[in-house]
Amino acid sequence: MKPFQEGRNFVFPDYKPQYPRKYPVKLKHVKADIKIFLEEKTVKGVATLKLMSRKDGLRVVHLDAVDMEIKEVREKGRERKYIYDGKVLIVDLSKPLNIGEETEVSVTYETKPVKGVYFVLPDENHPDRAPQVYSQGESEDNRYWLPLLDYPNVKSTSELSVSVPRNMVVVSNGELLDVREDGPLKNYHFKMSEPHSTYLISFVAGEFSVKREEVEGVKLEYYVPRGKEEFISRSFSKTPDMIRFFSEYTGVKYPYKKYSQVTVSEFIYGGMENITATTLTDVTLHDEKAHVDFRSEPLVAHELAHQWFGDLVTAKDWANIWLNESFATYFEALYTRKDLGNEEFLYELYRNLDSYLKEYSKRYSRPIVTRVYSMPEEVFDAHSYPKGALVLHMLKNLIGEENFREAVKLYLQRFKFSNADTEDFRKTVEKVVGEDMEWFFDYFIYNAGHPVINFSYSFDPEKKLLKLSFKQKQGEDSPKTYEIPVEILINNQKHVFKLTEREQFFYLKLERKPGHICVDPEFKIFRVLELETPQEDLIDMLSCKNLVCRVEGARALAKKRSNKVIKALKEAMLKEKFWGVLSEEAKALGSIGTDEALNSLIELEKTIKHPKARRTVASALGNFKDKRSVETLIKMLNDEKESYYVRREAAISLGKTKDEKALQVLKGKLNVQSHNYAIPGGALLGLSELPKEEAFKIIMEYTGKDKPTTLRATATQCLGQYPAKKEAYDKLKELSRDENFRVRRAALSAIENLMDPKLLPVLEDMYKTDLDNRIKRGAREISRKIKESMEKGVEYKKLREEIDKIKEENRKLLDKISYLEVKGA
Repeated sequence: MKPFQEGRNFVFPDYKPQYPRKYPVKLKHVKADIKIFLEEKTVKGVATLKLMSRKDGLRVVHLDAVDMEIKEVREKGRERKYIYDGKVLIVDLSKPLNIGEETEVSVTYETKPVKGVYFVLPDENHPDRAPQVYSQGESEDNRYWLPLLDYPNVKSTSELSVSVPRNMVVVSNGELLDVREDGPLKNYHFKMSEPHSTYLISFVAGEFSVKREEVEGVKLEYYVPRGKEEFISRSFSKTPDMIRFFSEYTGVKYPYKKYSQVTVSEFIYGGMENITATTLTDVTLHDEKAHVDFRSEPLVAHELAHQWFGDLVTAKDWANIWLNESFATYFEALYTRKDLGNEEFLYELYRNLDSYLKEYSKRYSRPIVTRVYSMPEEVFDAHSYPKGALVLHMLKNLIGEENFREAVKLYLQRFKFSNADTEDFRKTVEKVVGEDMEWFFDYFIYNAGHPVINFSYSFDPEKKLLKLSFKQKQGEDSPKTYEIPVEILINNQKHVFKLTEREQFFYLKLERKPGHICVDPEFKIFRVLELETPQEDLIDMLSCKNLVCRVEGARALAKKRSNKVIKALKEAMLKEKFWGVLSEEAKALGSIGTDEALNSLIELEKTIKHPKARRTVASALGNFKDKRSVETLIKMLNDEKESYYVRREAAISLGKTKDEKALQVLKGKLNVQSHNYAIPGGALLGLSELPKEEAFKIIMEYTGKDKPTTLRATATQCLGQYPAKKEAYDKLKELSRDENFRVRRAALSAIENLMDPKLLPVLEDMYKTDLDNRIKRGAREISRKIKESMEKGVEYKKLREEIDKIKEENRKLLDKISYLEVKGA
């Protein structure tokens, strides 16, 4: 197996291996008493750390503390000398400590955090905005507002007292011990009695309403901005069921006394699993109309699962972050199975595969566990989330679900309130199954890439012999061959074949040619499947009882441009019950792109009811620049009975038709009320497809700071549709330094779409100056892509010049030959 495949395009030349930090002290308890000053966007506080020496002769303590004004440092009440460079605070202890000896260090400080704490306040553009303040510690940002040891392998108990204006409520970790008046402020005192990683310490302050309930002795709290109480049930009503399910499935009860969920505005993530107190984007709150095709459950389940995977047991360093994120992603899917059934579960996993493959094909590949990176945020990607979830799914299928659950239980019990790495998990699995699993972890965790299985077959009617052909066609960034079992379903008979070579053949005796063959019909292995089977078989797959087979049949038929295929897809859609397969079939018709395919989509639009499938129909119609498509899209967009997200897709597709009616129709939808501005956002995306100056001016207008963040970000992204337009480039340069993370990320997306070398200085500036490591990584990645594209252009130009030179030399040679022939004559 070794050497391992390290992947491609993930690592930059200056990257070095990152290993877990080693601190000479153990942090036993951190207590912080802080005051929040809104107008100044300032945090003032005293942090007291109880420390135990891990070595003899310890003379100084290093604390992570960034951009703070240190007022005073004391040890056990006595003032101490210190050295501070703006990043690390070095405290001179009163006497050397030996192993096991303890001390207590207090730091009085003041800071205006540039990261770690975010102030969402009313301003001239948003005077009615309700004030909120929230912290966000992961990965290593708590050090911007709290002096501490800031790394995943540091676990301690904690205590947080937060003073805020009296009209605000504070949500934090653990038990609320006390609420008291503090002059013009109100103080909330929380205590977390179980050890946890310090990046999980958090607080949120705002004007909130709360609903409380209890499940199996656990206090549940749901905080939402005042005035949004009616949304609580739609987003959080299944939390008790999730807690019961995760407790039962893992065999480990929810580990804490309470679980709070609080929604905030302008959150820079979807959710964050702070210990006992998850912070969520307020975008998850939605009305009844949005509820038909928008669900909070995936986000809520993911963050709740982290209370076991990430909080109770925490990856010991960022290289092993999949132990947090892959598990949360997979358990999110397992709850989907429990809540909505097996087809929803399998389709969620299949879309996880799509998500990973998008990153794999368009950006980079890397092992799930890699030490070679620069910034922690770089490994919070589709390799750590969906790919890792698919690997866990495969592991569960290989060892059996009962063994998988037992391994998970043992893993949680062994490492509770502590840290673990991948080898700890592997050894736990081996303990349960009683066999070596190193091969599996080598293939799928420590190597980049994935299996690509090409399947074909032939049938000899005379010999009554079926020949099955398998080729492993994965790229050079993957292991050359995988050893994996593959299930095949033939005439409802299951067969299992072990793939061990690059190319293999298997033979079966059959009386007659099978109708169609399902390869891995239950999606038990992590793989990409390429089908080289007859068109008739692909059509037959559309009526298969197995969801994965139907999905893969529809995707394969998208490449077949024939009326027979169109008819088969249409007939299948009229019978199909599951929205996911309907979506795949509608997408296939859109890809085929013929008049007959358009006719089928227009007819099907009248009969398909599920809003998620209708979204795909609307999207598919955008592939046709035809009056019939335009009229259908306008009808869908104008129909207030349609879901918000169907109308959004209709708006985007209408723009893609480039029809003359599109401009006025889309302008009319810019102020339509909808969840997360879905319809106005779709209208902006549609307008960006139109080659009209008026559309461009509208998009420029919506990048303004007086617009909602969602629409600002959408408009910013739309600027990527205007190559070589100076106004767009100037605006992107301005927006690349916007204070809002989502706007800056949208600017990156626009620049990537433009791929113009003129924007390289903007990318360089973003990489050097942006405070968010996700932006820094993206800027560097896109910059490299542009430079590589330029080099290819130079190489192509050079090749063309050489070809032209050869042609000219050949022409001269022919002229010379002709001259000699004439002369000789």
